[in-house]
Amino acid sequence: MILKVCIRLMNSGSEGKMRIYVLGCGGMLGVSLYKYFSQKADILATSRIAKETWLRSRDVRDYQGMLHDVMEFKPDILMNLAAYVDREGCEKYVQEAIDINTGGSANCTMLALNLKIPYVYISSAVVFDDNKDTHTDEDVPTPRGVYARTKYWGELLAQAVPEHLVIRPGWQVGSGSNDRMFIQKIWGQIKSGATVLNVVADKKGSPSFVKDTVLGIEWLLNKEAFGVYNMVCKGEATRYDMAVEFVRCLGLQDKIEVRKVDSTFWSHEYSAARAPSESVLTTKLDALGYVSRPWQEALAEYVSEYSDYFSLQENK
Repeated sequence: MILKVCIRLMNSGSEGKMRIYVLGCGGMLGVSLYKYFSQKADILATSRIAKETWLRSRDVRDYQGMLHDVMEFKPDILMNLAAYVDREGCEKYVQEAIDINTGGSANCTMLALNLKIPYVYISSAVVFDDNKDTHTDEDVPTPRGVYARTKYWGELLAQAVPEHLVIRPGWQVGSGSNDRMFIQKIWGQIKSGATVLNVVADKKGSPSFVKDTVLGIEWLLNKEAFGVYNMVCKGEATRYDMAVEFVRCLGLQDKIEVRKVDSTFWSHEYSAARAPSESVLTTKLDALGYVSRPWQEALAEYVSEYSDYFSLQENK
């Protein structure tokens, strides 16, 4: 199998490195993935908007452009990180969500099948959008909103590739200024001088850190353990729990009050339906012997590693 050879070369540090073609590499997960994998492999990193010199401009909806890339680069693995993740935006611009989240996966699936290479598709834990308290990898997804449905359809397409790896992260955190999710929004309020944070406490999920997701992808590829996996940190949390822990990690617990509110408090800004629980279990990873760390430990490491970024002195 070609993958065995590629992984062996990747780990040996020889010049015959694995070649990885990545779509949607300009976001928070992509930046972390490129930083790590580029030390071991040749990466053709692309993004719809290329803001860095190491990125090539390529839209996951552009099949002909992607075909040109792979014919030129000849990748050993294709990774699709591209996504329209704004849930409210997906409800408003349904066709765009379908074209990116589902159509993009269709394009990647066709390329991977034609090239006979593995396909890594980044999905989301929100494909489980029902009233269950938590979900295993084997539970049948019940997507409700446009974002959840289009990501699940992307999953189904990816599974047409024999060597597919479908990864379902949870509430993602990481990459400092490249973070566009919850922790970054809380940090934005703190930088702006907020001393009271109103944070939702009536919905829970599974925190997921981009650094851990990258390492988990590599671990599964090295084991050639293809399939569909929930990939999150251990433990569940509400947004309130995460905000309290983040403030504590910053050492600001005596200066900033984190108040519990219910979802209606932010219903104007966040109108798309969200399940009471987006918590998932890493049942399949556990069975393989993969060890996920507690989300509190990962968050503390993240704040420590990005201490300059998370400094009020630096951001005044």
